[in-house]
Amino acid sequence: MEDKLANPKTFFARANSLGAFVPHGHVVRSPSHEGPLSGVTVAVKDLVDWAGVPTGAGNPAWLDSHAIPERDAFVLARLLGAGATLVGKTVTDELAYSIQGDNVHYGTPHNPSAEGRVPGGSSSGSAAAVAGGLVDTALGTDTGGSVRVPAAYCGLFGLRTTHGRIDRGGVVELAPSFDCLGWFGRTLAPVSALAGVLLPELETEISWTKVWTLPEVDPLTDGETRRTLSAAVRSLGLPTAGISDLTTPYGGLEGLRKSYATLQGWEAWQAHGDWIGERKPVFGPAIAHRFLTASLVTDEEAEEARQTMLRFRNDLRSLLGSKGVLLLPAASGPAPLIDEAEAKIDEVRTRTLRLTCLAGLGGLPQLTVPFRGSDGLPRGLGLLGPADSDRALLALAARTSEVG
Repeated sequence: MEDKLANPKTFFARANSLGAFVPHGHVVRSPSHEGPLSGVTVAVKDLVDWAGVPTGAGNPAWLDSHAIPERDAFVLARLLGAGATLVGKTVTDELAYSIQGDNVHYGTPHNPSAEGRVPGGSSSGSAAAVAGGLVDTALGTDTGGSVRVPAAYCGLFGLRTTHGRIDRGGVVELAPSFDCLGWFGRTLAPVSALAGVLLPELETEISWTKVWTLPEVDPLTDGETRRTLSAAVRSLGLPTAGISDLTTPYGGLEGLRKSYATLQGWEAWQAHGDWIGERKPVFGPAIAHRFLTASLVTDEEAEEARQTMLRFRNDLRSLLGSKGVLLLPAASGPAPLIDEAEAKIDEVRTRTLRLTCLAGLGGLPQLTVPFRGSDGLPRGLGLLGPADSDRALLALAARTSEVG
């Protein structure tokens, strides 16, 4: 990889066919020290501040209206101090407000693992860069599934970290109650290597005592995912129990999704509404509609959703305890086709968010474990664990990573 990076201009010219990097992010930065990440190459989602490099957040109006950062985001400083080499800023869905993976301004990054299908978002470019072998790993962010979903679509491991576990200073926010950092790997090794640096204080071993499943998710997924989910449960060799009433008081998974979307929308408008009103940026149709909807959420609706989040968070954490893991699909199925009809895209998005909102509402870590169905398309299983079990989930994933 170092030979490929000797001439960054040549490297990014060759990488252009993948569409993973934004034009203003064709930069490489060597580490400040030798360390445990020496030789590891890391791409950076274009929400994360990189000193001297513009942060575009997926929208040219944002790029034009924000000063070039003078300081690295906390997470980049940690990586550089551990010996990592930073390679380019990657495409993100606009202001990270999507899990689809397209961008009307910078294009849809190529999905190297599923020809003709979207890579998933909003960390689309980061997932594409890793899946295409351009870098060892890449930083993303995850609010409603923006690491977990592209990991599933691109056949990668993808870690959403425990909420609040890593300082998000210098990272463009969307909905602070849910925003988390995360990263990708073609194997567990680079994911674990970054976890060792960014989550060094977390225990690496948990004596897992139970696997929980949620039968309510079955109608949301395809047959391949259900079969692999069952095989993964067996492979763990742990006592298993189905959850019958976790979501009932909240109107089921759809009720939880609506509460998540309400609070996310309200926070997104608090974060960006003034800027949108002042700059009047051009958004893609789906993002524009999402922000319009967000602008209509009342304070009372947001507070009701927040209380739902807090109650559900307590219920989910109590269920898992310190040694239980919830096994569920990382996404509702394989990636949609790039030219899929809008109605189908909305259907897939809604089904997937019913799955991904659980970790968001719970503030909990979740790891996507990739597998391929008999049709050859990548999919993902999700290991959702207790708070601060991030590194333990990586160890547990080794038991399930060969079932697909």
